[in-house]
Amino acid sequence: MTSIAYSFMNNKSTGYNNDSENSRRCTEVFSGSKNRSVSVSDVTTRGGTYPKQNRRRSSKHRRHPIKAKVQICVQFFKVGEIDTLKEQFTADVIVKAKWREPTLDGQNKSAENVDFSKIWNPKLYIENSYGDPKEQMRYRILYNDKGEAYISEKRVIKGTFMENLELDDFPFDVQDLTVTVVSELPSYEVELIEDETDHHVVNRQSFVDEQEWFLYMHTECSRKDIVIDQADNSIRRSALSVKCRAARRPGYFVWNIFMVTFLICTLSFATFSVQKEKPENRLQLSFTLILTAVAFKSVVNNSLPRISYLTYMDKYLLAAMIMLTVVCCWHAIVTTLPDASRDIVEIYVLSILAVIYFIYNIGFLIVIYLFPWRKRRTMVQKDRDYREDPPTGQSFLMNALSNASTSSSSHSNIHSKCSRIYSSRFLRTDIKYQTEVMGPGKNSNNCRTKDQTFDQLF
Repeated sequence: MTSIAYSFMNNKSTGYNNDSENSRRCTEVFSGSKNRSVSVSDVTTRGGTYPKQNRRRSSKHRRHPIKAKVQICVQFFKVGEIDTLKEQFTADVIVKAKWREPTLDGQNKSAENVDFSKIWNPKLYIENSYGDPKEQMRYRILYNDKGEAYISEKRVIKGTFMENLELDDFPFDVQDLTVTVVSELPSYEVELIEDETDHHVVNRQSFVDEQEWFLYMHTECSRKDIVIDQADNSIRRSALSVKCRAARRPGYFVWNIFMVTFLICTLSFATFSVQKEKPENRLQLSFTLILTAVAFKSVVNNSLPRISYLTYMDKYLLAAMIMLTVVCCWHAIVTTLPDASRDIVEIYVLSILAVIYFIYNIGFLIVIYLFPWRKRRTMVQKDRDYREDPPTGQSFLMNALSNASTSSSSHSNIHSKCSRIYSSRFLRTDIKYQTEVMGPGKNSNNCRTKDQTFDQLF
């Protein structure tokens, strides 16, 4: 009995020591694992298995215990061609992001002394970019009066962006030009919000497609959560969409499509002057006018994507073709009528068709003014409100870019005024830059181009 009891106590002590050793190893695994999370259920002992616990999800360099809020600012530096057929537009966009970094609090480090590859990053990208856009990234460290550190990421993107164009009002349409910024991390880890101190900017001076479009200066921002992986709808990504707007200039289509179609359809009434005894001549002229209208319709189709709904131009061209078809049908029917009543009936038919066509054109103009043009009036009102209460310092910055000259004195004056404006903005928000826009050793004799001025200011 004594030997049995001693053996039992020895095994119990050994098991306890093994459990302690395995527990210590488990602790070492937790403290030494940097690239993955390890749960207690992954480690087993001789005496059995530890009870399962909830797994903890963590990213590679995750240092934020709660959801990180990343402030986003999008600046449309240069808007290029807007391709209606391919439903895309080209632009040079500056995306600025800012987030808190507690690991750098109170250290007053500069960007040159920090390895940003080892610091947490929200992993931002442009969701609606097409192809491989060119990107240039730059980091800075910001500190407020409390010593709290912020990481500022600025990326300059040059590329093509996809946009689902709404062409119901074509050619009187107003289109949204959207840039959607998305984080690769799930929405329960990162939340993208609009920047509180910086504002979105649209540079109208460098708009390329000015002959065909009119670019508005106001912007709008919206937040949403999107699903990237369709197989798992539970994982969502936080997204922030910033849009500017452009209105199509309809003059080309009004004079070259609408006016010509109106004249062609009006000429169909001239076919009534041909003798009723020669219906073949009447039909020949009417068919020629119909083929001309079909040719104009094909020209319009070449400038639009294959959409399943009718635009205002489609509706007008189809109405004109219907009118031409009715005139052709009447020329085929008039020969079957009695000679006594043929002249009187044709006068009534001509009058009714002329009144209907006139009323349709007047009604079409009224509808254009009430619906498509109302959206333009709304955009003009938003621009007017934007001018009356612009973001702090933005009106001067855009004027500085447009009026920048080649003289060194003007560049130095612009830079000094912009520096004072931005310094006052950051003082009001308790944020100050760690590095200034112009470093030491630079003077007012250094000439800068317009693009360099914009890059320095923004």
